[in-house]
Amino acid sequence: MFENSKSRLDAISDGVFAVVLTLMVLDIKVPKTLTMADLYATGFSVVIYFISFAVVGQYWTFHQELLHTVTQPSTNFLVLNFFYLVFICLVPFATSFIGDHPGSRISATLFAIIIFMVDLFQFILFRSVIGEQPKKENLNAHDWEEYRAVSLMVLVAIVYILVGLLLPKWILVVIALGLGARTLNNTIGRRLQRQSKAK
Repeated sequence: MFENSKSRLDAISDGVFAVVLTLMVLDIKVPKTLTMADLYATGFSVVIYFISFAVVGQYWTFHQELLHTVTQPSTNFLVLNFFYLVFICLVPFATSFIGDHPGSRISATLFAIIIFMVDLFQFILFRSVIGEQPKKENLNAHDWEEYRAVSLMVLVAIVYILVGLLLPKWILVVIALGLGARTLNNTIGRRLQRQSKAK
């Protein structure tokens, strides 16, 4: 009779991600003049946008894979998912803050803390879904690989916080390197899986 709706969960989650991805581009302003200072400021905004877009896009990828395994979301899962979305919604604010105050310890650390909170709730969501599985045998190698990836992301986010505190000017570079390393690792892992299946 009364039950939680999987379709509504998908709709609200995708809607939040869509709005967040759209809001971030609004921080890119057309330069008022063609001076080097204005062009540099616009270029910096574009760089921040691409990095933030990649961060949120990565979260959406993991989230849609997670929701694909959920057939009947529990109330606990819905609550956790809303906490997760709360911090996803803060990414545009953090992006704008670091764009207005580049190199600031406060803006860099805040950006890193928000990433950490998203990673933490993402990890908790994965733990929740795995814990609700009646048999761990239902989880395949790819599922465990994704779980290990989101676990590692929490640890990497702690490194981001330390960089924000100690080397704030390097925060975007470190995050970009983290994204690149994760993408490369996932690509290599999937190719190895395909090769092992082909044998």
